[in-house]
Amino acid sequence: MIAIKERSYLGSRTVGSTTSELFDLLLSGDSHWDPAVSSIFVHSRQLASRAVAENSQLALVVSALLFHPCQILACGSLQAGAWSADSLHETGTYDWLVNHFGEECGETIRLHHDAQRYVSTVIPKFATSKFTRAGESRPRSVFYYEGGLMSEAEKSVFESNRYSRNAIQLASWIEKGKDPWLDVPEMDFFIPFIERALESC
Repeated sequence: MIAIKERSYLGSRTVGSTTSELFDLLLSGDSHWDPAVSSIFVHSRQLASRAVAENSQLALVVSALLFHPCQILACGSLQAGAWSADSLHETGTYDWLVNHFGEECGETIRLHHDAQRYVSTVIPKFATSKFTRAGESRPRSVFYYEGGLMSEAEKSVFESNRYSRNAIQLASWIEKGKDPWLDVPEMDFFIPFIERALESC
């Protein structure tokens, strides 16, 4: 279990995990006994691999790699499903990410839902869902569950954020989903990216 420090921060719980615990989490996640947990870390490596393949800046590579693990850090548990609440990206992990990896990383992850809504608004065909929820007779946009399309005011606010393009890029990689045929490096390959990001923050 990851250590959690409870304190008030704009009404939200925040992460008190040390960076050494983060390394332990990253290196152990792939081999976790629960397939639901290990698959999350496989997806993290896939996201980071796409970032590296596109020669992304360090902060974006780290954002892609930590997108899932930071939720687990916020919950303090590796129990599958305990850390599935997407709101953790906007609340429980944000200040921890900014403190350890800088504003760019924290904002990129925090804004990914807004990025999905934004792209869905400006490119309507992007809102077409590839998924159908159980019990539904037809597919509905995943963005229906993310807050719907953006108003003009919301679009303006999002566009004014200096990290909005990063968030759009991260959202596009997430939208591609898990690819069982994608050949990606082991987690050891990505640890130096984390170390460099910690040193530069």
